[in-house]
Amino acid sequence: MEIPYVKYFELSERPFGLTPDPHFYFETETHREALSHLVFLLGQKEGFALIYGDVGLGKTTLSRIFLSSLDGNVYNTALILNPIMDGDEFLSLVLKELGLKADGGTKKELYDEFEHFLLDGHRKGKETVVVIDEAQLLSNELLEFIRVLSNMETEKEKILRIILFAQPELVERLKEPSMRHLAQRITVTYKLKPFTEKDVRHYIAYRLIKADSKGVPSFKKAAARMIFEASHGYPRLVNILCDRCMLSLYAKSKNVVNKQIVVDILKEENISLASVNTGYSLVQRYWVVMLSLVGIILILLALYVVRVLGLR
Repeated sequence: MEIPYVKYFELSERPFGLTPDPHFYFETETHREALSHLVFLLGQKEGFALIYGDVGLGKTTLSRIFLSSLDGNVYNTALILNPIMDGDEFLSLVLKELGLKADGGTKKELYDEFEHFLLDGHRKGKETVVVIDEAQLLSNELLEFIRVLSNMETEKEKILRIILFAQPELVERLKEPSMRHLAQRITVTYKLKPFTEKDVRHYIAYRLIKADSKGVPSFKKAAARMIFEASHGYPRLVNILCDRCMLSLYAKSKNVVNKQIVVDILKEENISLASVNTGYSLVQRYWVVMLSLVGIILILLALYVVRVLGLR
């Protein structure tokens, strides 16, 4: 579906879409640190890495950027985007991603095929990297199977690198006693952080430039600050708010996003301005309300007790 403001602002494409797109990849310090951790994994020939963070921090885009940075003459790579499957399905998908035939074989045959591929690649000086996105969706059984796959090795080193991109709940699961064997294998771990206010300003400008903006539309500094506060630095939320601002500009035949436009968008999206201005999260506001109610109840109870004692 054509986005009306794209033509209005003479852009080549929608600058704030929600689909992960390496073309719009904006590297911040946290992304550089995450990639450095993965380079360390490869350099040290470690087996497992875990990159995790909340929804909307750009994990999927980062996984694709990482894989695209690898030299195809040195690395065989496989990307698993939806890991809701059993062990047979997982192994078949990995083999297909690596360009191998995987239909009709038993689990033992698939396993042997994979091991042969890894050993043959190792002899030729190539390493194999399997990246699993949305790894928090992996069942405990599949996590254990993946751990078993990581046992493939020569006499001196591991021959399979496995990188998990996941939400924080996977970290909590790995603390369970049943997950201790896998947790001990994960030698590289990094938590992605949200954007800073400066990151958000540069991110907005960067994405407009990548969409071939000629200087319009533009975002005032105060507007970008409010977008940062409302989104808490989460890129996906920044995209949603900026996209709504662009649509508002189009509807009003304007080309500058100011603070008032953002205020109007936040009201339309039912985002509390009080929470934006104070930095309260929804959880913090919940407890403020609850504690206030408890305080009122205690005051009323005290007044009731005083009144009863007075009557006596």
